[in-house]
Amino acid sequence: MQDDLPRPVFVGRDRQLAALAGDGRRVLAEGARAVLVCGDAGMGKTRLIDEYRARTPLARTAVGGCLELGGEGIPFAPFTALLRDLSREGAAGPVPGTDRAPGGDGTGRARLFESVLTLLEERAGRGGLLAVVEDLHWADASTRDLLVFLLRNLGGAPVHLVVSVRTDDLHRTHPLRRLLPGIERLPRVSRLDVGPLSRDEVAAQAAALRDGPSVDIDLLHERSGGNPLFVEAFLDRPSGPLPEGPRELLSAAVDRLPDDARRVVGLIAAAGDRIGHTLLAAVARRAGISEEALDTALRPAVDVRVLRATADGYVFRHALLAEAVYTDLLPGERIRAHRRYAEALGRGVPGLTGAETALQLAHHAYAAGDQPLALSTAWEAARHAADTAAHPERLALLERVLELWDPVPDAAARVGEPRAEVLRRAASVCLLAGSLRRAVDYATEGLEELGVTGYHRPGAQAPPDGALIAGLRYVRAYAYKELGSDGGLEDLADAFVVMGEGHPRAAAAGALLASTFMVRGHPTRARRSAVKALAAARETGDRGSEADALVTLGSLTAGEDPDEALRMLGEGIAIARERADAPVEIRGWANLAGALSYADRPEEAYATAGRGLDRTRELGLARTQGPFFLLHMVVNRFQQLRVAECERLLDTEAGDLLVRGRTWTVVQQIAFYRRDGAGVERAREEFRRLLPEGSSAPQEQVPVLFVEMMGAAVEGRFDAAVDLALHLLERGDAENPHLDTLHMGNLTYAAEVADMMRDVSGRQERAEELSSALLAVADALPEGLAPPNRLIRAQVRAQVSEDADTASRSLEGLLPQVRERRFQRVYLLLAAARAAARAGRADAAAGHLAEVEEAARESGLTLFGELADRIRGRHGLPRPRAAAGEAAPAGLTRREAQVLRLVARGMTNREVGGELFISAKTVSVHVSNLMGKLGVANRNAAAARARELGLD
Repeated sequence: MQDDLPRPVFVGRDRQLAALAGDGRRVLAEGARAVLVCGDAGMGKTRLIDEYRARTPLARTAVGGCLELGGEGIPFAPFTALLRDLSREGAAGPVPGTDRAPGGDGTGRARLFESVLTLLEERAGRGGLLAVVEDLHWADASTRDLLVFLLRNLGGAPVHLVVSVRTDDLHRTHPLRRLLPGIERLPRVSRLDVGPLSRDEVAAQAAALRDGPSVDIDLLHERSGGNPLFVEAFLDRPSGPLPEGPRELLSAAVDRLPDDARRVVGLIAAAGDRIGHTLLAAVARRAGISEEALDTALRPAVDVRVLRATADGYVFRHALLAEAVYTDLLPGERIRAHRRYAEALGRGVPGLTGAETALQLAHHAYAAGDQPLALSTAWEAARHAADTAAHPERLALLERVLELWDPVPDAAARVGEPRAEVLRRAASVCLLAGSLRRAVDYATEGLEELGVTGYHRPGAQAPPDGALIAGLRYVRAYAYKELGSDGGLEDLADAFVVMGEGHPRAAAAGALLASTFMVRGHPTRARRSAVKALAAARETGDRGSEADALVTLGSLTAGEDPDEALRMLGEGIAIARERADAPVEIRGWANLAGALSYADRPEEAYATAGRGLDRTRELGLARTQGPFFLLHMVVNRFQQLRVAECERLLDTEAGDLLVRGRTWTVVQQIAFYRRDGAGVERAREEFRRLLPEGSSAPQEQVPVLFVEMMGAAVEGRFDAAVDLALHLLERGDAENPHLDTLHMGNLTYAAEVADMMRDVSGRQERAEELSSALLAVADALPEGLAPPNRLIRAQVRAQVSEDADTASRSLEGLLPQVRERRFQRVYLLLAAARAAARAGRADAAAGHLAEVEEAARESGLTLFGELADRIRGRHGLPRPRAAAGEAAPAGLTRREAQVLRLVARGMTNREVGGELFISAKTVSVHVSNLMGKLGVANRNAAAARARELGLD
């Protein structure tokens, strides 16, 4: 292929490479075989063969290729090169094209073929020969005859004949079209197709080639069609014009067409990469081409596979080929083509629906420069797009209307709405499409269009455009809420003012107000607004707002009554789904997954998030809404210390600013617990770039501040750690101090800082300062806390207790409640170990630390092991046996040895779990593992083996 194009990296061809290697091994065992490697230009046939040549089990290789000379190639060209290759290794015998063919009695051709066969057999020897013939589609008749002769006669010789064929060059009259089926039927010949790369394979190729910022893989896959050559060509600019190299490669077949055929192909390219015959015929008539002349012109384009005929029209072989043809049209040719399409569509085309006609007419009218028609048809097409929930397409059409508004003097009359309403609709669609910043911009522009620069006074006369102002306020408030930015509450307050009493959209605004209060950390106000909105929605029959309010109420109830919360969330999801209200349904799935996490049901939460992700795909919202569910699954796995799974799911480029920022906080935590300082800094920089402290909600900063606090404590910078902890405790709200903006879990980490300081000389005073602040927070929390938060309060109270023995036993009593939340469990174990060590209960402390160390090994989060080791050192506890070079017997881990010892005493899994503070399910896993290692089939045999190992 073109030498000036970059060499593709080798991805996505493992199956084909394995097939070639398997065929090569069969050659050594059974004799000659041949493989036809088929695929379009740029698919990587040559690269695949090169990789096979580098790994072939055969002793020798030789390569020859056919030449493209515009007609029949040079006779025997590939075999000339191939045999020269072998001759340089010392082979004797004829080389077609360089030596005189033997014999002048009319049998020379047959004797030549026999000589080539003999030479290949000799050179194959015992070690085997790989003979490669490239680009058979350019072969001359003699080369094809010799190839067929060899395929039929190589027999038992260990020769592997690998032949590449560019299938996009096999037009209807190409001689290989008739020859290939016969070759493929031969007993020792197989065909290996090299097709497009999948999306994941395109992503792998892009990652291997690109060191800079990531690229839009979906767009790259779509533009390239999975062709590796085109992937490279579009790597830097996936949305840019078709680069010169691929364009020439694609256009070569078009350039060879007759003038009439090229004209028709250009006409089709103006419609995209496909067209129905009825529309094409109508357009062709307007270009002065009769149906008979159209058929005559189409035939050669189909024959050379520029076009493929379908049941009702024509499709370009590759979407990029249509782009290449369109790019080659002169400006006048393009405008005339689009004008003819617009004229034909304006008269009506049988078989096209109203939506199809409107969408195509809007496109062609705009491309032809007919701005009034383009505006009118874009507005109509946007209405049709709304009916099918085609959100990106609808947004593009509305933006086209806005673009043409000023150039078309009677735009408002043509559309039937003021420009501010078009802006409101564009902002609303931006919410669905995940373009939150654009939603804010459009809504703001709409308010400016109406002359709204401030907020309206309560009780004043409602403005004439009150409903539209309220709609713009609503959309902007929704976007602010999703962005985690300020301003949403003020917008909603103004919306209520301009709507007045009893407005039909009051329930919707109330439901949004409730969810905004909730995400901004005001649960009491959120509940009050949600209850009011629910009542208004049911009174007015506003089912959409009813669903929205139920989702908010369900989320707020999760900490008090999990069953009632799940019921309300399920009802809200069902109503939203029934009404095709995608935003509320998706929010419902997200909050349902959160409620299940809150109820300490992590596996159900993970599965629910997965269902939500699937639902976004079904609704066509995977790119905009799916990343939130992916983030939930990431956090779920991290909280369970399933770090490898967590990292497989991580995608820091997916989603809006909020989701990407939150994803970087997970990346930062993983790096922190792995003691990767550079990784922590990079993650913090990326987070701050996406969610600067001054322009994002305060609670978004908490995970980053938590890592800073813990990092300072780990490094011994306790004054800084305490200052950060106190700062976090002060980030409260007057309605519910400390609880709203400080995640409850972070109370335990602040308590961890205070607890660590007690073991450090000279730090007791500041430890007491932080402990007192924590105790004040814990005592101020309301009594009706959810079970997870009651546990956190109990843990904090125990950690700041002066009585070490009481503290250690209290903390140990909490361990059974966090069997599944392993991240939280590790911190509880560290606290229990310190308290037990201070109380003189060394064995208990050592047992807790052993579990921490095992969690550190399993998860790869080495900081946990380091913290455990510090506790051992400061309290004089013995190091684990593995650290002193001793291992548990029979290849068991320390935890498996502990489990085996208790099993040998006759304990059930539940009893073992109670003793070791782990779940019965986890015990079952350990029992299965240890039985496998010991080679025993049941618990009695395991107990007997334990006695032999001294573990009874």
